[in-house]
Amino acid sequence: MEIRPATPEDADAIASIYNDAVLNTTATFDTEPVTPESRRAWLASHGADHPVIVAEEHGAVVGWAALSPWSDRCAYRTSVELSVYVDRRHVRRGIGRALAQHLLGNAPALGVHAVLARICTENRPSIALVEGLGFELCGVQREVGRKFGRWLDVAVYELIVGAGESGADAG
Repeated sequence: MEIRPATPEDADAIASIYNDAVLNTTATFDTEPVTPESRRAWLASHGADHPVIVAEEHGAVVGWAALSPWSDRCAYRTSVELSVYVDRRHVRRGIGRALAQHLLGNAPALGVHAVLARICTENRPSIALVEGLGFELCGVQREVGRKFGRWLDVAVYELIVGAGESGADAG
């Protein structure tokens, strides 16, 4: 398996993996599939400080992960949200963990201080993943999402990676 930066050519595979989660799981609270074109725009919006990476095997993308801004407010600039998605045909093989570890290992060099993950409480594999990586539960938001005809709770996890400015406020 090779882990590498995502390119616009990966947009079809990224959209396909994500759309499976949209249509069949509570891993995302999106309810409508995305297009490859929208994923290309999404990739372009990320830039070097919010990387998107893919896991590739035998020339095929089998998973992807991203660090996205937690908020557009300046004071949150050193906090990011981690997203990890793996093709359902390749789950339980360590691909998601490898993708997450790659991003977390590079996060301090990007100026990241806090990495957050929002996970539906039904998503036991993702909760096990972040807990295994050292994330701590901050709290549970009750009934904040509605999908598949039911209310869903979201657990918020955080990992301090220690980078970022030491006490300097945004100006």
